[in-house]
Amino acid sequence: MTDHSALSKLDIEWIDKDVVVRITGDIDAARAPSTQQPLLELLDKNPRRIVVNFQGVKYMDSAGLASFVKLLSRARKKNVELHMVELSAMLKGLFEITRLDTVFDISDTEEAALE
Repeated sequence: MTDHSALSKLDIEWIDKDVVVRITGDIDAARAPSTQQPLLELLDKNPRRIVVNFQGVKYMDSAGLASFVKLLSRARKKNVELHMVELSAMLKGLFEITRLDTVFDISDTEEAALE
């Protein structure tokens, strides 16, 4: 039986040429594609920067992490800044252990990422 209470939800807010995406729910192998696709589609709208807020994410596995690596790769090709904010201790640890904290732009808050 699937736990539908943990399905990912995206709240997308445009602020000028920047877009803030607030994610709620787990990002695992089952949910990574449905989380990734709308983020990739945002790149077609030519934002200056995408800020992904993980405050509502309690768990992410390697498939979820891989989806953000793909997003970063595509964003760089389009010269779109990608910022990660509000990472829990678990998510920070995941980025650190994979050394992706040296690849992604990680900020504490949306405001810091939008400066």
